[in-house]
Amino acid sequence: MADITRVNGNAKAHGSPAGAITADELVILNDMDMDYFKIIVTNGSAEVVDITNELDVIEAVSAILSTIGTKANVEMYQVEGDATGQISVAVKGKDAWTTTTLQAAIRAMGGAVGANSVDVSGSTVTSSGLEFV
Repeated sequence: MADITRVNGNAKAHGSPAGAITADELVILNDMDMDYFKIIVTNGSAEVVDITNELDVIEAVSAILSTIGTKANVEMYQVEGDATGQISVAVKGKDAWTTTTLQAAIRAMGGAVGANSVDVSGSTVTSSGLEFV
């Protein structure tokens, strides 16, 4: 089989200049642009909540994802497998949520979310870009 030497294109975002990057480089290959959020589930006392056992149908993680789904589609998510309380999400529906509006919506869920009554009232949301760590 013959090899063809590629002479055009690169692995950078469309329109990016040649050379080294100076900031994170997000490349969208398919579909529309998405927003990425990092949620740290904390209670009203700002203590991190271990959500590693909150993944069943009527538990806290499902409830948080359902709240996000009221304005945007959750395209992918990752729940950290440790006690950090972190959920990373990619949502389709660019600008449907901001960090401020999503944080307010999650906090408004209150102190008794899901079957195990998890307190999410102190949760924080930041914009992580595509960094699922």
